[in-house]
Amino acid sequence: MPKKSRPKRALCAVCGGALHAAAVTHQELRGAKLYLFQNVPAQVCSACEEIWIEETVFEEIDRLIAKGQPVRRVVTPVFDLAWVG
Repeated sequence: MPKKSRPKRALCAVCGGALHAAAVTHQELRGAKLYLFQNVPAQVCSACEEIWIEETVFEEIDRLIAKGQPVRRVVTPVFDLAWVG
């Protein structure tokens, strides 16, 4: 999921729907490492469900990846569908 900053207005920049505050789970892929963040403050569109995260939250995510201690670790199964087609 690409990084997105919340628009300056209270409407979704994608569809024009109303935004509401929510805590979401966000995944961040850095090279071959996948980081999972829980309870991320965000704005979510009530119409299309697009998620908007403030730039300051992404700065905190960057800081945690560099120097933070995770609350737990999980094993993630990886499947390859390259042969399908």
